[in-house]
Amino acid sequence: MNAADLAPWRARCPLCGAPVLWAETTAGKPLPVNPTPAPERGNVALSVHGGQLIAGVLRRNQAAGARDHGRPLYTAHAPDCVPPRHGRTRR
Repeated sequence: MNAADLAPWRARCPLCGAPVLWAETTAGKPLPVNPTPAPERGNVALSVHGGQLIAGVLRRNQAAGARDHGRPLYTAHAPDCVPPRHGRTRR
């Protein structure tokens, strides 16, 4: 899957404004994914089924196997999301 294949799911994170891909987990939950493959730490495999971008979250050994077969893996966006801080800070 190349970048052009993922274009329909490109958007911006509503919290931090970073580019994301909106996928759906196998459990049917929305999952924002960072749009650039992460060769060393990625654990999310993306595929398209029925016009929907599906995100499969892999266990460590599954991710290692996918990497060994050259499959690009991505990361969930939530750990990287840093919403901008506005206004005064609490004391």
